[in-house]
Amino acid sequence: MIKCRSLGCTHPVINPEKDFCQTCEQQMQQELLHPDNTEGHPVAQSLPQKYQKYFRSVGGVGEIDIYAVHQLFNIQDPSGCIQSASKKLLLSGNLESEKSIHQTIEEARDSLTRWLELNSAN
Repeated sequence: MIKCRSLGCTHPVINPEKDFCQTCEQQMQQELLHPDNTEGHPVAQSLPQKYQKYFRSVGGVGEIDIYAVHQLFNIQDPSGCIQSASKKLLLSGNLESEKSIHQTIEEARDSLTRWLELNSAN
């Protein structure tokens, strides 16, 4: 039995291709038609609503680079070690790179190890 993914709902999901029970599906449709009516069955949250700290609005931007991602998530690291590791991880496995994924992951780890060395007193 698959449980509904709506917060607070314990109903089973009848259709295995769906994430929500029939009641929550109907509630979401009602919410779309009448957004002011939120009484009754719990309303399913979208992933950005559920995990707000992991999402940032990019306001209709068609493309974004890794440096803008760091800025959106307010990565504060004067040494640059965290940004370096993040960039390596996000780009690991890039087919255009001459480095293997293993080598790239090791380099990301080394960048984080260096950050820990620089910040061991904190």
